[in-house]
Amino acid sequence: MKHSPDFSTDGNVHGRILVGIDFSHPGRHALIRARALARDGGGRLMALHVIDGHGLEEIARLVEMPLEEVKERLWRERRHQLAELLVEIDAEEGEAPAMEAVVAWGVPFEEIVRKAADVSSSLIVLGTMGRSADLQRALFGSTAEKVLRSAPCPVLCVPTD
Repeated sequence: MKHSPDFSTDGNVHGRILVGIDFSHPGRHALIRARALARDGGGRLMALHVIDGHGLEEIARLVEMPLEEVKERLWRERRHQLAELLVEIDAEEGEAPAMEAVVAWGVPFEEIVRKAADVSSSLIVLGTMGRSADLQRALFGSTAEKVLRSAPCPVLCVPTD
């Protein structure tokens, strides 16, 4: 079910903004932009990192660890990495809006779209690779392109340059 975003007349977005975090340079820029939108518009922010578990069974076999232990370690590492990123951005950018940090398992574009629908997001913010000779690939990498095609709300793609 599609819903209209809650934009004020000055262009600020109100409500919940979901930002996809992959720990890349473009993802960092997306987080900074999403924080500013949430802060300026009085919105709430959800920073979502999705772990794609594809291939973990093979990794568990190679390191001779139970799959559940590999998954638990990876989840804890990413949760810690997300928390550190948020603290670092807070220190650089100042006061943060109300924010929730979430780490989930699944296919990144599917989880981003599902979570946006579950929490009735007003906007999804994703980082992109910016300018390059292959404009379509640079602007709409596979995750961003798939989110754009199936998102339940508007999507803002933030280039790094």
